Amino acid sequence: AETDMTETSPAQTEPVETEPRLLDDLPDGIDLGGWNVNVLSGAHPEVCGDEICVEELNGDVINDAVYNRNLAVEKRLNVKITDYVIRAESGDFSHPDYAASEAITTLVTSGDTTYNLYTSNSYTTAALGYNHMLHNLREVENLDLTKPYWAQYINETATVNGQQYLCTGPMSLGFFRFNTAMVFNKRLFSDNSLDYPYQTVLEGKWTLDTVNTLAEQIYVDTNGNGVLEVGEDTVGYSTRAYPDSGNIDGFWGSCNLRTISKDENDFYVYDVNVEHFVSVVDGLLALLNGEGSEGMAGNDGVFQSAFQEGKQGMMNITLNWLESGMAREMDDEYGVVPNPKLNTEQDNYYTLAQDQFLVYAIPLSVAASDLPNLGIFMEAFAAESYATVKPAYYEIALTAKYVNDQDSAAMLDIITNNVYVDPAILYLSIMNFNVMTLRDILGSGQNTAASRIASMQKQFQTNIDKINEAYGKEK
Repeated sequence: AETDMTETSPAQTEPVETEPRLLDDLPDGIDLGGWNVNVLSGAHPEVCGDEICVEELNGDVINDAVYNRNLAVEKRLNVKITDYVIRAESGDFSHPDYAASEAITTLVTSGDTTYNLYTSNSYTTAALGYNHMLHNLREVENLDLTKPYWAQYINETATVNGQQYLCTGPMSLGFFRFNTAMVFNKRLFSDNSLDYPYQTVLEGKWTLDTVNTLAEQIYVDTNGNGVLEVGEDTVGYSTRAYPDSGNIDGFWGSCNLRTISKDENDFYVYDVNVEHFVSVVDGLLALLNGEGSEGMAGNDGVFQSAFQEGKQGMMNITLNWLESGMAREMDDEYGVVPNPKLNTEQDNYYTLAQDQFLVYAIPLSVAASDLPNLGIFMEAFAAESYATVKPAYYEIALTAKYVNDQDSAAMLDIITNNVYVDPAILYLSIMNFNVMTLRDILGSGQNTAASRIASMQKQFQTNIDKINEAYGKEK
């Protein structure tokens, strides 16, 4: 895709004074002499465009928190942060990811040192680490990834043999925005004398079967033609289970599907429970084909519009949907809950972090002499994000502005406190067995999980071996 690089940088005004925050261990009085922190980003402007730099204060709580964070860090360290955004001319959602990845590859191979920090989505960045295009963050002086302002589940997933090439945390709003969940229409629940599902969640009984039963109770053949039609009837639950839609990806997390674990030497190992996969697909197919559900809506817009118009009881989302015009323009009130568990035997609710959230990395072309300063900057940037941007987004915008009851706010805690990323999803561009496989199986309408896993196991193991070898494991 043809791309252009757009430079954005915050205006130079004094940040709002706040109380000192002693979150990092950096010493006082650091002066990096006006050093330029040039960030090359492949952020999607419609979702992530306000995460790194914004141009000015505008009264929006998220915008202003990002603005003031940058100014606080610039003042504290005497640096200048500039975000060089790679945008694709095409509207194809994937283009900025790969355009940014290709740009980093070109920079590293040519030895270009223009950019000293990189951010893009997780799966293309993981591939850059695998291909030796990034610095090992575990060797960067002054960078302490054990701190609470770094996402520990990403540290655990991404580290192999003591090497880690990407990191994230509240410095990426996608840390929250791409967490998967479910919303429900309060009016339709009340009209059918159904309790809001908050207590069901707290009792550990929010399962695929529960959602299916509720969907049947909500469904009304509004147009009377005897056929369930999303957008025409009042549907209990609908989605699009097909390879071109990521809407069902959250079930990979919520039903605790895992493919890769670690051995005692910190290398990846194949760890697939075929019986569990088969059970999950059985449960999902039962939901998608339930009497009050439609699992093959024409496209994502069809069932999302139906929910917005009050014609659908439940829908899968990523949390960034709560910020959308579609959510803000609803006449009915909605509630937020986690995606359902497989069954009550499952020990916990789990949240999939969909692969579009931003991670940070250091291009291999960055000189070793610059790494200590980058470590200082990343620590200060992450700590200040934790102190200002996280509460602005999570506590003010998300829980006070985008949801309208304390029960939903409590559900958000469950959703965001139980996130995990399967290595097969982190390495989505390399692995042959991941969320795309689940989309294929559910889209076919048949439970082919056992045969698909059997047919893919050899190549999947080969892919795991290749990643381990890239991280130094001998054959």
